[in-house]
Amino acid sequence: MDTVQLDEVGGYVEMVARDRRSNQESKVGAGTIRSRETVFEESVGLETRGSIYHPNLMEFAAAGVFGLMQYRFDDEFDDQERSQSDNGELFEFDLTADLLQKKPYPGTVYARRQQSLEARPFQSSLQTTTNNFGLVWQYIDEKMPTSLQISHTDVELDPLADDEETGEQRNDSFRLETAYNISERNAFSLVYEHLSVEEKPFELQYDSDELTLDHRLDFGSIRRHRLESELNLFRQEGTFDVERVRWRERLQLEHTDTLRSRYSFELQDRTQGTLAGVDPIGERSYRVDAVLEHELYESLVSQFQLYAQTQRYDSGLDVDRLGIFTNFDYRKTNPWGILRANYRAGVQREDRSGGGQLVEVLDERHTFVDPEPVVLANPFVEISSILITAEDRVTLFVAGRDYSTRLVGDRIELYRVPTGTIANEQTVLIDYLYAIGGDFTLDTLSQNFSLQQDFTFGLSAYYRLRWQDQTLDPTDASGALAEDLTSQTGGVEYRWRGLRLLAEYQDYDSNITPYEAVRLGADVTHRFKSGATGKVRTRWSDVSYLSPNERDNQFFTIEGRYRHPLTKYLTLEGAALYRNEQDSVSGKNEGVDFDLSLEWLIRQTEVRLTFEYGDFETDFATNDNMALFVQVRRSFGP
Repeated sequence: MDTVQLDEVGGYVEMVARDRRSNQESKVGAGTIRSRETVFEESVGLETRGSIYHPNLMEFAAAGVFGLMQYRFDDEFDDQERSQSDNGELFEFDLTADLLQKKPYPGTVYARRQQSLEARPFQSSLQTTTNNFGLVWQYIDEKMPTSLQISHTDVELDPLADDEETGEQRNDSFRLETAYNISERNAFSLVYEHLSVEEKPFELQYDSDELTLDHRLDFGSIRRHRLESELNLFRQEGTFDVERVRWRERLQLEHTDTLRSRYSFELQDRTQGTLAGVDPIGERSYRVDAVLEHELYESLVSQFQLYAQTQRYDSGLDVDRLGIFTNFDYRKTNPWGILRANYRAGVQREDRSGGGQLVEVLDERHTFVDPEPVVLANPFVEISSILITAEDRVTLFVAGRDYSTRLVGDRIELYRVPTGTIANEQTVLIDYLYAIGGDFTLDTLSQNFSLQQDFTFGLSAYYRLRWQDQTLDPTDASGALAEDLTSQTGGVEYRWRGLRLLAEYQDYDSNITPYEAVRLGADVTHRFKSGATGKVRTRWSDVSYLSPNERDNQFFTIEGRYRHPLTKYLTLEGAALYRNEQDSVSGKNEGVDFDLSLEWLIRQTEVRLTFEYGDFETDFATNDNMALFVQVRRSFGP
């Protein structure tokens, strides 16, 4: 019997070439920016699967990539040129071993290294190298199931240009989960996690420990009722320190098949430092919730909710909240289709007294989707404190060049600059400071109503109403801004086979930012007899902001994609996007993106050719870019 059994052995030889060019010419005397990057990669990949002694003892999978990379980066700004070139290595691996999978104590060990290259406008590409090592072990037992996870992750972020800033992220984690099941009705659980994090260039470093103890008790006839208790202890030391104790109690009672109630209590005591150098936050809070829910047949679900919360800060700020809500959710099948309706009404009171407090938010995640702005989650933001980065925490976006800010009432809106380095539908991380405090009472009355009829022939018609009335006492208090609003939205959506049509009108009447909006859209997908598929997607919107923030914005975009298998081995795919935005404040933005690719697959040979072109123009600059990608791969083995 062989000690090592190899079941599959295969691999490939690959060549990749990339050429990328970008140009930006200012219309207001800010200069011209040009860049060009060329990258060649040659690599060999090997992979195999097998076992040692017996698959029940250890099964493994191993893969590796070995190769070379040559690159050159040239750029020019205001007649200043720079040119860099160098050689690099490609080295990836993926090793996984599954141990004792048929036993009640199976485990997995792994070691992985991955490399990727991300293009960045007017900057050299960012090479990301991720090394990940870890162990996963389980003890499978009905009485005391247990699992253990240990991992180390090291991410290196290296721009191909030597004079651009590099980044590094390290993460070590240890996680233990275990439980003790006294019976099917009564169980304890414990989760402990240790985390060590280090990030550069933002000089972030901390170690944290978190322990969570849970208890679950099902009681009553046929275990209708449940009581859950949780104690959470968290401690973090490093760049900013955090200490938190949290205790939660949740009780769920099922009085009848149609009547249920839920009750919860939470106590939290936390102290949190900041990266921005402002005073640490010390807070003690208490919150209770009660919800009564009744279900009438399958058509109407009614809820009544009451909550109260108290927050006490070390700065002297006290915040008390009390709220009462009712909610009715209706669903009924009728001869024409399905009718859905929802009504929610509530009253809230918030009392604040004492000193002010600056609160820091780290890594608030948002996605820019044209033409809508990103709205920060908290009011009264310090605009100068806003810091926006890509998810890699290395690429920093600059105000004015990549995004713009707009103050609307007590909120901040962020807009993507089309010629900047933030891509449409890109997710970003946002850090900022916002202020809480003041001495006031804010009363809020609210109602929300929605009605939608889904017809059997594909048409849906809907209406939504949002109404809010706020009273601030005293009326000139700082730290809050009362908003009275009535928002009405009506629309239709039609679906038939591959066709989807949208039309919507919204009247948003507010004392802060009133506007009227019309939105239209159409999607068409079609499969041709030849096997080709095509899709067209278009959107048009007209938003008119009224006094005191008068502004008009018209946005139009149309996107088409086509894929056609020309022969059994050759496939053509193309896409085009046209975007036009006319804004009374920021001016006209217009541009087009186009890409065309050919894919040739025959037996074990793959050839891919992709060409991309983009051109965009604003009142301030013209922007164009072009990229060519060539990939040739020859596989061998099974």
